Amino acid sequence: MKNIKNRLLDLKNLSFEIKDAMRYDDVGDYYGNTIVTYDMQDDIVNNAILIHEFIEYTLIRSAGISSELIDLFDNDDDAPDRYPEEYKLYLKFHNMANRVERQFIENLGLSWRKHDQIIYTTPVKVAKAVQNITDIMHKPKTEKNQKRIERARHLVEESADKTSESK
Repeated sequence: MKNIKNRLLDLKNLSFEIKDAMRYDDVGDYYGNTIVTYDMQDDIVNNAILIHEFIEYTLIRSAGISSELIDLFDNDDDAPDRYPEEYKLYLKFHNMANRVERQFIENLGLSWRKHDQIIYTTPVKVAKAVQNITDIMHKPKTEKNQKRIERARHLVEESADKTSESK
């Protein structure tokens, strides 16, 4: 029983934060007992991101996957190859969180496409300590950048496939 409890979030001490700078170039994040959204200047978008991150983080923790490993997936192009089973679960949980986020947006009568466009086009301010790493990761025409683009394309395509199946 104790082992299972270690794989759950501590809901009594869970905090949700809206920040004006992130650890890396993404609108949502989680670590410890904190779930974070970049300040999108829109309460609906912020709520949707927090819902997504809460679901994803809860599922990841329940599977015994650490947030540090997810950070590797987000920042190290080779990590998915080193941890294929965990990466497959991460993709599954990310897609589940996307579906719930989409349902939330559509329940409010809003456009998922517009919401998704806001998420992927808003420039995220990254804390200075991480800015150099982000700059290196986003240099054009590198093999690592191509891997990252292909993984992102795969995520988008898989999410789109799941969404069209549910209609």
